[in-house]
Amino acid sequence: MEKKEKFYNQLWFRILVIAGVLVIAFSVRQFLEKKYQEMNDVDTGSVVYYDGEGRVGRDLMYAESVSEDHPVLQKFKEAFPNVKVLLACEEDLTNDGCKDLVVIYNTPEKDDKASSTSADGGYVRLTVAIDSGDGENYTFTDPIPAPIENQKIQFQNIDKEDEIEFVLQGQKGAKVGYGIYRIIDGAPVNLFAEGLEEC
Repeated sequence: MEKKEKFYNQLWFRILVIAGVLVIAFSVRQFLEKKYQEMNDVDTGSVVYYDGEGRVGRDLMYAESVSEDHPVLQKFKEAFPNVKVLLACEEDLTNDGCKDLVVIYNTPEKDDKASSTSADGGYVRLTVAIDSGDGENYTFTDPIPAPIENQKIQFQNIDKEDEIEFVLQGQKGAKVGYGIYRIIDGAPVNLFAEGLEEC
């Protein structure tokens, strides 16, 4: 009889231990599944949109547009009366001590360049007004295609040589591109570009 009691005591004890382990294991599994779902739940996060004011990364120093009454810009408007100026930035690009003017504009006139159009139905082009040296007379370069939207210009002496290069940046919808230009023989020459032809 004593043996039967010991057997039943050991059996109940073992069943109790096994049941306890199963309950603990089930509880841990439920807890871990809940945590996994919380970590992978897409709806619990938030999306942060960055505009120009709160952008991530380092700030780039872009050239400021000249005022509407700038004398070189006025000469440009006299030479091209049917265009809408989008951006005009001034710098000595030819290293002659005289400021030149890079102008990005929208023109209704079609040319033999790429057929990119802007939101206003025209063609966005870039021309440089090169000072002849007297501060009165300017030579306008042949127009080249420019980005449709968000045009920005940055002046840099990239190769540390005489002339200063300018970086043209812009976009068309989600496509972003840039090009590095230098004035060579009186014309802006593209030294390097990435994605600019799609803008």
